[in-house]
Amino acid sequence: MLNQKVKVQKRIFVSQETGFGVFKVSITGSRDNKIIVGNLFDVKEGDFLEIEAEPIVHPRFGNQLKVLNFKFIQPQDTEGIEKYLITRIKGVGKITAKKIVRAFGLSTLKILEENPEQLSTIKGIRKPIIEEIKKNILENKILRNLTIKLSPYGIGTETIFKIYREFGDRAFEICESNPYCMIDKVKGIGFKIADTIATGFGISKNDPNRVSKGIDFIISQSERNQGDLFLPDEELTERCSILLNLDSEIIFRGIENKIGRQELIKENIPEKIIVSAKNYYIEKNIAAFLFKITESHEKEEKWEINTAQIQQRLAIQLSEEQKAAINSAIQNSLTIITGGPGTGKTTIIRAIIEAFLEKSKQVLIGAPTGRAAKRIEETSHYPASTIHRMLKVNPETRDFYHNEHNPLLADAIIIDEFSMVDSFLFYSLLRAIPSRTKIIIMGDKDQLPSVGPGNILRDLIKSDYFNTIYLNRNFRQTENSLIIENAYRINTGDTLILKSYSENLDFVFIPIKSEQQVIQKVKGIINYFKNQYNPNSSEIQILVPMYRGEAGIDNINKTIQNQFNSETLLIKREKLIFKRLDKVMQLKNNYDKEIFNGEMGIVSDFTPQGQKMMVDYDGYLVEYDMNEIDELALAYAISVHKSQGSEYDIVVLILLPSHSIMLNREIFYTAVTRAKKRIFLLSDPATIQKAVFNSSPHLRRTLLPLRLKSVFENESQN
Repeated sequence: MLNQKVKVQKRIFVSQETGFGVFKVSITGSRDNKIIVGNLFDVKEGDFLEIEAEPIVHPRFGNQLKVLNFKFIQPQDTEGIEKYLITRIKGVGKITAKKIVRAFGLSTLKILEENPEQLSTIKGIRKPIIEEIKKNILENKILRNLTIKLSPYGIGTETIFKIYREFGDRAFEICESNPYCMIDKVKGIGFKIADTIATGFGISKNDPNRVSKGIDFIISQSERNQGDLFLPDEELTERCSILLNLDSEIIFRGIENKIGRQELIKENIPEKIIVSAKNYYIEKNIAAFLFKITESHEKEEKWEINTAQIQQRLAIQLSEEQKAAINSAIQNSLTIITGGPGTGKTTIIRAIIEAFLEKSKQVLIGAPTGRAAKRIEETSHYPASTIHRMLKVNPETRDFYHNEHNPLLADAIIIDEFSMVDSFLFYSLLRAIPSRTKIIIMGDKDQLPSVGPGNILRDLIKSDYFNTIYLNRNFRQTENSLIIENAYRINTGDTLILKSYSENLDFVFIPIKSEQQVIQKVKGIINYFKNQYNPNSSEIQILVPMYRGEAGIDNINKTIQNQFNSETLLIKREKLIFKRLDKVMQLKNNYDKEIFNGEMGIVSDFTPQGQKMMVDYDGYLVEYDMNEIDELALAYAISVHKSQGSEYDIVVLILLPSHSIMLNREIFYTAVTRAKKRIFLLSDPATIQKAVFNSSPHLRRTLLPLRLKSVFENESQN
């Protein structure tokens, strides 16, 4: 172990994300130069450091010093102080730095930190510059103190700057007293980072703020990962105890405190469960809204539709099943129409629209994603939008503009791809729907449930309070479509029909033996279709169940980008690399930009000076700065979950033994039904069989059926 004082001569590499740096330094009292590496946060050329390091030999770069700990020390001469002022203090140039050092000498830094008002005694330094220097001295001191405190715990420079930007002069004080408040206030800081900061500041493990936010973290993790809206009391206590490494009695008291503050609700159903106040009121209000809508339509005058005229005007032939669905949509307050691919859902939507328009009724059509909205607009020849854009986001409050006080103006609202709608979005939609408005829900109950928490479509069907039409007849020519045939075989657990490539075959099986072989086959397919479908086209999509591995989403995206996008590099930030014309996906709802999770676009431009990147979402241009690009990911390959609500001409689906943890009938069925014209299945018979036979419906922990039963039974008795 070496303890040495060094002067930083040259920066070789610094990661802004992790703080890992490589610098050339001179050893104080020696002519030797060394290379130091490590978590060297906020280190700059000209800095003096006291380091604790160990010698290492890098296989490529040779002898280095790996820094285990370091601290900044003040420059030892006036030249060093001048350079420090120029590089560290905004507003100080060479001339101003010389004036300050000439006046204060080796005491410069001490005077600037403890008595900066003395700057006013220096002739030629104006008051605005003095104020700017004072401000930056304070900022620099806080940032340096935070860096010294947090860098040994792996907290990066970017996170430290975020903390300072949010809390300013109080940043150190906040970290010292309650870093857990940052979870709600600083973008990118979740429980684990806040907990690491708390560790760095020596905050007790049983601190009440830590216990409270740990409970919140487990509940939100259950929402994100399992889609659950409640947890059994014992399970929540056990998981929190493991996360926080605390006795269950402390966790129990923490839960009881949150119940007392009405942040959590405890119920017996008959087991003891814990539900967040937000989810409790969302499901309660969904049930209340639905009962109100149902009740308001009971005394409504019924009107008949002339299906013969509709068939003639639209040049279609309706089955009895389809006629029943259309009639239900006209007669009932809420109708659910569910069926797989090829069951005529699009035709039903066109006929329903026509029936309402014939009576001069106003119809709105929504879908969870932009792709789904665009598709239904193209097939129905009627305007459609995403549910988010239908409800409109208020940029000031970030709430939806349309609600019970400002309802949507419509006689009927059709929501397509409803299996994707989560509990919060459905609650927000119901708030904005007048009780007189008819609701028509279209979806496939056998697809994966929503990415967000809840299981709304299945819960509504399960409750048995709403008229549900099951579409069974297949209106496409199944004898000419293996996509449709195999989709139904997957859904029923039957053996698939697997055929190798022929020109007219729409379901192509390509046997795969290794992940390396997958990469070559994928490149071959993309190359074959590149003249018909550009690799960034919205009509060709690679679907993979998992992100990691050689044949995972991340590596396939890099491979396609490197192989087929010859544009020069635009932005490189850690593992994120984007080029002009890259196909990208938004990963989270951004209400300020009005762009939402799962929407896909094309990188259209980049301005190096402004550090801005433009993404084109079907004509809607969105600007991202460098702090926002982590909201995006390459989207040549995406997960099956992210593909919900979309259809593509060509789908390349990869199912491998290494994906076994994710393989089940629901994922397989959802993936196959994304293909309109052709699907290439890269897999092996054993993996396919496993996916088909492993039926594990998403039995999410929700209370909506119970809430509906309660309100419908209690209110109907009153």
